[in-house]
Amino acid sequence: MKFTIFTKAARSRWAKRVTATMLAVGMLFGVGMVAAPAAQAANGGYCSKLIMNWGAGDKWWNTPADSNLNELCRLDQGANSIAVKALQQGLNGRCAVSAGLVVDGAFGPATRAALVRAQQKFGVTADGIYGPNTARAFLWTDGSGGCHRYSG
Repeated sequence: MKFTIFTKAARSRWAKRVTATMLAVGMLFGVGMVAAPAAQAANGGYCSKLIMNWGAGDKWWNTPADSNLNELCRLDQGANSIAVKALQQGLNGRCAVSAGLVVDGAFGPATRAALVRAQQKFGVTADGIYGPNTARAFLWTDGSGGCHRYSG
């Protein structure tokens, strides 16, 4: 069995190639991987896409975003999109409320109830609507169990 040890520069080149490939594939499927400009933060639209966020140590998590890739967007009951799937995954995470939701992309009563519990936990208005205040307060669970907040 052969093991290869990569230098920091080699890991950086590899990460850039993977990111570029993921961005290209994501564009085909309506998935963004970069944050929107700060100027859009105050007037985000309806969430219809997701952003794949990357943290230290190759940890990643998905967050809802609007068509401009703004994470300060809005979702409410009746929505049906990939952005709802990202929210459902977030609600299922241990950093939120471990909701046990079926990740189907449909924002129904169970998703709304889990979101209200998360909003109560995070200290924001518990109205069952995912909007900018909830996005800023939400704790997202990465692949290794770490918790992350909106950093826009």
